[in-house]
Amino acid sequence: MQLRGEDGELIPFSITFVTCDEKNDTGGNKITLDQAVLIGGPSKKTGGRNPNHFANYTRNIRHVDGDRIVKVHALLVTRFNGMRISQ
Repeated sequence: MQLRGEDGELIPFSITFVTCDEKNDTGGNKITLDQAVLIGGPSKKTGGRNPNHFANYTRNIRHVDGDRIVKVHALLVTRFNGMRISQ
């Protein structure tokens, strides 16, 4: 997810994951993004709420051509770059 090319730009990846929202008791939809990139990363920004992605197993991604950011729970990923993830 964090690989960069020689030009310094993030290399797109494909990902398939299942949605889940325990607070609203919804989910179960399978979503596939064929050209996604990781958003964010370590920053020195202070203030605001810390999403603590590492501890919560979440990552923010978006489609290369879109502007909508999607939070993905790493344990709900079923495919990454065409390879099935064991679960």
